[in-house]
Amino acid sequence: MIAGLGAFVSRDTAYPKYELHSSVILDSGATLHIGNDKARFSGLTLANRDKFLYTREDHIPIIAYNIMELTV
Repeated sequence: MIAGLGAFVSRDTAYPKYELHSSVILDSGATLHIGNDKARFSGLTLANRDKFLYTREDHIPIIAYNIMELTV
């Protein structure tokens, strides 16, 4: 199992039609991982309303954060 700090975003705002919508991409160099499945987190702490994930074309509100656990 691998654990690291993660941010939770809503399934509705995280491009639901995207091919890898429910997938996880493991990047050992990342300092923060993004997920849209609450089951992957060990509890959640609500984020401030001014926290966003910025992409090239959009910004997605971060709803909560905590440790994200992945089994590889």
